[in-house]
Amino acid sequence: MTTSQVQKKLQVRQLRKTFGDLVALEGADLDLADGEFLTLLGPSGSGKTTLLLAIAGLNEPDSGEIHIDGRLATFLPSYKRDIGMVFQNYALFPHMTIFDNIAFALKMRKWPKDKTTEAVERVLEIVQLPHVATRYPRQLSGGQQQRIALARAMVYEPSVILMDEPLGALDKKLREQLQLEIKRLHKELNIAVLYVTHDQEEALVMSDRICLMREGRIEQLGTPTELYFRPRTLFAADFLGEANLLSGRVAGEDNGTVLVDLADGTRVRGVSDHTLTIGQDVRMMVRPETLQVLAQGESAENVLEARFTEEVMSGSTTQSFFTIGSDQRLFTKSLTQTGASAANGESLRLGWASERAVVLPDE
Repeated sequence: MTTSQVQKKLQVRQLRKTFGDLVALEGADLDLADGEFLTLLGPSGSGKTTLLLAIAGLNEPDSGEIHIDGRLATFLPSYKRDIGMVFQNYALFPHMTIFDNIAFALKMRKWPKDKTTEAVERVLEIVQLPHVATRYPRQLSGGQQQRIALARAMVYEPSVILMDEPLGALDKKLREQLQLEIKRLHKELNIAVLYVTHDQEEALVMSDRICLMREGRIEQLGTPTELYFRPRTLFAADFLGEANLLSGRVAGEDNGTVLVDLADGTRVRGVSDHTLTIGQDVRMMVRPETLQVLAQGESAENVLEARFTEEVMSGSTTQSFFTIGSDQRLFTKSLTQTGASAANGESLRLGWASERAVVLPDE
């Protein structure tokens, strides 16, 4: 799905926000399409929550524009923006029943009683909790409360739903279950969602596109596949997933691939979206799952000699660590198998495909 093919529910143009001398957001440009799930991802202080709150009307920008459904909304009050919000702490009213919590937004909008009842009952069915309508929030589990918070945000069918780390307070297993639940609800309702998280795996699992942020700026915007396999910066390569970053210098170009001489003298090749010059310092990113130990007689586009140092098994996957040269470390990741591992210090050949190796300017 691309924003050029469907209606844009949200448009952000050159948004800037400062707090004293701190520039929290600088030149943010963003489009959210109808039915799209877009995640703002980044470390603490990267600007993702500042951007979300500006869109929500809870944080006035210094400059720039926000359009919702084609209407200028930069300085509109929050209640006039046709958005739904889901927070990490649920924000349910403890003295109200679940039915009344969900119905609250509809009553504020002066919906007729019969339509309100119909809408609340429908959304409780969608989140698969019709039996809790008469209960109070304290009588529900954390996962159930978060599903009710989702229901409350969805019940009046807003143009955009904003979610600020909604699963951050849950344990890992429940968080993974609710990731799939939110994906199901998003697909079923075909709503536009802008989601904030610092969890890389969560972003990869849930998103149509990811907006990676760093120090108030958008570092890269694209699909999970694009950011994972074709990062445009070292920060993007290192932040999203695990990566081997091999130091080297550009040696030339050959039939669309970049030739790189590594620190130990090995010449390898990869792809790049950058204009590079011969002799330029670069880093070659190779994801650990694309790096393989080669059997005797087996070949690959890129091959280097490495010394095995250790192996770490974490359930279904195993990481094997190696060194090349004097201090360059790298590792592979593969499905766990029974059997003996290599001996410490043993020399092995590692191989990978050129199309899976991304050459990036060294920062």
